[in-house]
Amino acid sequence: MATRFHIAAKELRGQASAYGKRFDFVEVAVAAAPGSTPESPRSNPALTTLRRWRKDVPPSFDFCVVAAPAVARLKPGPELEHELALTQAAADALRARCILLRTPPEVTPSTLHRDRMQKLLERFSRDVTYIVWEPRGVWEVDDAALAAKRWGVTLVVDAARDPVPPGPVAYVRLRGLGETRSFGTAALERVVDAIGERRDAFVVIDTEQALAECKKLRQVAQDRKRGPDGGYGRLIRPRAGLVVGDDEQE
Repeated sequence: MATRFHIAAKELRGQASAYGKRFDFVEVAVAAAPGSTPESPRSNPALTTLRRWRKDVPPSFDFCVVAAPAVARLKPGPELEHELALTQAAADALRARCILLRTPPEVTPSTLHRDRMQKLLERFSRDVTYIVWEPRGVWEVDDAALAAKRWGVTLVVDAARDPVPPGPVAYVRLRGLGETRSFGTAALERVVDAIGERRDAFVVIDTEQALAECKKLRQVAQDRKRGPDGGYGRLIRPRAGLVVGDDEQE
């Protein structure tokens, strides 16, 4: 099985068309727009903008919707219901491949939060969308991986530092932390090896040199594909298609 790598920088800057020429997917954070109410729901970015972004990139380009903050806090109530509707509407507008729940530190491994997470996840459609979970705070990676497996979601990990949980999908975020402010070829080779053979691997590089490092990662995966065992890098590149900031120009 050849892994399909979806490679992204840390954020979308500007319009959609140029970004789609350099990367394979992007995370889009959703929030309630000022004045938005359950009776008159409005998201930021607006749904019209999201639909335009979808049209501005080729069909092979993928979107990940970052769930609105009240959804990630898991606390039942009108605010969660309102922002859940906005998140789902955004995913529909973008035809998003993933929905990311980035839970804040106050969402702990307690029984209360585990129960709330289970109930929330039961409300998401799983037919064409991966549900991805990125816990922050006191969660240990091993405990979070067991919880993610139980819930049937994909855990976000830093493959340069932590093991990638088994499963058909990997979602990896590479951050420049401390002395590691960038990723060289050898480090990216280890990341590709840690991901291994899967159906899909989503990799977000969150550094100042994201464009160059995404190119290196793509080349490493292609080299693996050309290896004696056939490798595991099947890269489907956009044929056209968001403008990046000046610091990401080639």
